[in-house]
Amino acid sequence: MLGKAFQLLVGLVLIAGCAACFVAACASGSKAGSRSPSAGRIIAFVHVAVVPMDEERVLPDHTLVVDDGAIVAVGPASDVKVPEEALLVDATGRYLLPALCDMHVHLLGESWNGMLPPEEQPTREQIPFESFLLPYVATGVTTVQVLAATPEDLYVRERIERGDLLGPRLILCRLVDGPDKAWPPPLSVWVATAAEAREAVRRAKEEGYDKIKVYSFLSQESYDAIVSEAAELGMEVMGHVPMALSVEYVLERGQKAIAHSEELAKHAGKYDAARVEYFAELMATSGAWLIPTLVTTRSFLDLFDDPDGVYARPGAEHFRHPMQRGVWSFMVEKLYLPIPADARADLRDAFYSFQRPLTKAVHDKGGKLLAGSDALMPGLVPGFALHGELKELVDVGLTPYEALRTSTTNPFEYLGESDKAGTIEVGKRSDLLLLDGNPLEDVSATSKIAGVLIRGRWMPAEEIHEKMLATEATLEAAPH
Repeated sequence: MLGKAFQLLVGLVLIAGCAACFVAACASGSKAGSRSPSAGRIIAFVHVAVVPMDEERVLPDHTLVVDDGAIVAVGPASDVKVPEEALLVDATGRYLLPALCDMHVHLLGESWNGMLPPEEQPTREQIPFESFLLPYVATGVTTVQVLAATPEDLYVRERIERGDLLGPRLILCRLVDGPDKAWPPPLSVWVATAAEAREAVRRAKEEGYDKIKVYSFLSQESYDAIVSEAAELGMEVMGHVPMALSVEYVLERGQKAIAHSEELAKHAGKYDAARVEYFAELMATSGAWLIPTLVTTRSFLDLFDDPDGVYARPGAEHFRHPMQRGVWSFMVEKLYLPIPADARADLRDAFYSFQRPLTKAVHDKGGKLLAGSDALMPGLVPGFALHGELKELVDVGLTPYEALRTSTTNPFEYLGESDKAGTIEVGKRSDLLLLDGNPLEDVSATSKIAGVLIRGRWMPAEEIHEKMLATEATLEAAPH
């Protein structure tokens, strides 16, 4: 059974008759990133407390040496010889953690222009991509998975990889859905037949997308074709649970991840302990990953209670570009506020009675969790929202260490890259996060950032602060 609230949510652009105008609208310069003097240098963090994330422990008074982004030495400060040419970072009293990953985000680009009036739709050259991405880096999020990746995201990823633009690593998932219901092209690819579904997967592979995200309005025929074609091409399938199918069906077909805990709620029928237990066991035994996105539902509920408060969320001062505010305003006014009171009550019940206990139960049964924020949705500021998700995970009963694993080690297990990153060990190329507090005692310490190491580039807090202030000024000065 599909709850009334979720019928509204999965068909967001149908609400208030806005689908037609959105589809019609969609049919109708960023600054190069300067290279830091530290980029490619040997960098030594001395007298630091290392949180390696291989187990729940802190290694006090250590020295860690990075050469061109790779960890080449880590050990007690008295034992590790620091190269004379190294840039020294005195980390006394601070904690070094693998940098964070947000495994469910959306990135702004010209594909979102359908939410804006024609006269306010920027071209690709006018969009300040680096300003939009900087909050991720500034909050220690150096890897993100984009779950509705668009052509401009391919362009942005190329610029990041060349070093022309400062931003996190982008893992791009192309969204494929049934036609005429939800997010229109180019935000997604609409398919009505198995042949169209196979072609969409082939084209996504050719164009350079990493994964396929399935969405809510796919038929069984199209879904099966996507899974089959993706397997032949070596692409993973993740995303929603189509309404025509069931959680059991997509897990049996090998879907790698489910993108929201609310996707399970919409198929649960009722929100009692027995259904929580059933779906938690199902997820744990399947080996599929769950991205709970609890902070997303929390944001919906906060928005219902205080619509204006969405613009006062943590980090919102860095979300002031007309395009950013325009997209938020469209979704708030056209998609969310029209949801009626009884559906809002159902969402609240699902959140507290099902999504939260389900997340804890999946974890307790040995299931696989990934941290994701759904950033770009109203109230969810890039980077800042991921820290909100970590707090939500602790609030439902995970320890800070367990919550941190969902954003440090687990993402690289999910990506098949555990040998390369995710823990602090010699030979790994993990990005790093230097903190002014112990995150194993209080997960909010991940927000007390003393510096970020991203792809061998060291950015101390002072540099991050200056860049964020400059970005804020740039966003404020953009034409309205």
